[in-house]
Amino acid sequence: ASYSPVSVGALFAGAMVPGVMLGSMYALYVLIICYLKPSYGPVVPPEERANVSTGELLKMLAKYVLPPMTLILGVLGSLFMGIATATEASAIGVGIAFLLFLIFGDRKLTTCFHTLIDASKTTTMVMLVLVGATAFTGVFSRGGGMEVINNMVMAMPGGTIGALIFMFFLVFVLGMFLDWTGIVLLSFPIMLPIVADMGVDMLWFVVMVAVVLQTSFLTPPFGYALFYMKGVAPKGVEIIDLYKAVIPFVALILFACVLMSFFPVLVTGLPSMLLGY
Repeated sequence: ASYSPVSVGALFAGAMVPGVMLGSMYALYVLIICYLKPSYGPVVPPEERANVSTGELLKMLAKYVLPPMTLILGVLGSLFMGIATATEASAIGVGIAFLLFLIFGDRKLTTCFHTLIDASKTTTMVMLVLVGATAFTGVFSRGGGMEVINNMVMAMPGGTIGALIFMFFLVFVLGMFLDWTGIVLLSFPIMLPIVADMGVDMLWFVVMVAVVLQTSFLTPPFGYALFYMKGVAPKGVEIIDLYKAVIPFVALILFACVLMSFFPVLVTGLPSMLLGY
């Protein structure tokens, strides 16, 4: 949002329908593949289900589902209702998270301390990347690089559509090797002026890039989700098995991008209804 003229609230609203759509696609794929190959998702034995009462299920629901939903609704609700700005909504999120920690957490000062340290490390990392990206784009622009890239993109076969496909493909390839933060900080100062010159809806473009970047968590060789899954996978599951398993999910993400390209209202509809975008 800091690089584009689109507000944070509009970006959140624009990403909601694509996010729900992607989640539904994932769930539908898992249901279908488990139906066709029951060994992929074996049924929990009746005796194990009998050991968990309805009260215990409700207790687990309240403990593990209610807190994150409260946090999400608190932050997004305050934004969409116009109660708070983006910065104020962030502060509301911190306050809700602290209250949830007091209610559901261990209430230890050491936990708070370690959380603050981890948050500081993440913020510092992002700021260092931001400083480096700003320096790079500044030198790149003053050296005439922006004009060269602009001319190259505008000369792509297919006009605006060809230029957009080229930029999305570039983001997809970069996602295999770079962290999404670095990709955004490096590419947006170059891409967004080009997109503005082409007259493309900025909200749609930014959300499209965000969806394309979802592949960066799944594509080798540096897909973070692959290494997370390898860490919790049973013995015998090799990394190459995970590479093969994520192919359908990457395909679903790309299919969602195609749908968003043919039906931009999937991105712009909700911001228009909620925020008059």
